[in-house]
Amino acid sequence: MAKTVATKNNADNVSSSKGVKGGYIFSAPVGTELPKDIKTPLNVAFKVLGYISSDGYKETIDSDSEDILDMNGELLDSPKTSRVESGQVTFAEIKAETLKIQYGEKNVTDENGIITVHHNGDSETIRSYVLELVLKNGRRWRKVIPKGKSDELDELNLAIGELCARPITIKYLSDESGDTCVDFIESTETEAM
Repeated sequence: MAKTVATKNNADNVSSSKGVKGGYIFSAPVGTELPKDIKTPLNVAFKVLGYISSDGYKETIDSDSEDILDMNGELLDSPKTSRVESGQVTFAEIKAETLKIQYGEKNVTDENGIITVHHNGDSETIRSYVLELVLKNGRRWRKVIPKGKSDELDELNLAIGELCARPITIKYLSDESGDTCVDFIESTETEAM
């Protein structure tokens, strides 16, 4: 149902974002039922990954196209040849769940009070992710990544006064519908039914 037709700028639509208090980034095995709206509670298989560094969550979309020219050099078309969407995050908590995402699920164990991490080439992990975010005026934003593949690990800086963490890039893979990510954002222009 429409509230009003937007006829002028609306400062309520301008916002920064932050995570929902108590937990804002979650992960579950691929195939876990994904949320299809902003309000349905997450499936219990989604586990909280803990705090994210103050750098936040950075999402990028890289795409390339190939210009098709005629014999006179005039542009006829410019089809997209590739598209890669990814997110970069630095997990602030050192725990088995976050280490499994960075180093591979089979390479991390948490037994008898000790986390053991094996560093090797078998570190790719594909999981589903959900971010629970809040915009200005309490507007909610739920970001659902059906298939995220752990990809690049950046430098680990071990120093006094520095966060002991390593940024990771998670590449979004297409799901059965062709989606790499689905955002659910509370609207300022329509009302919930």
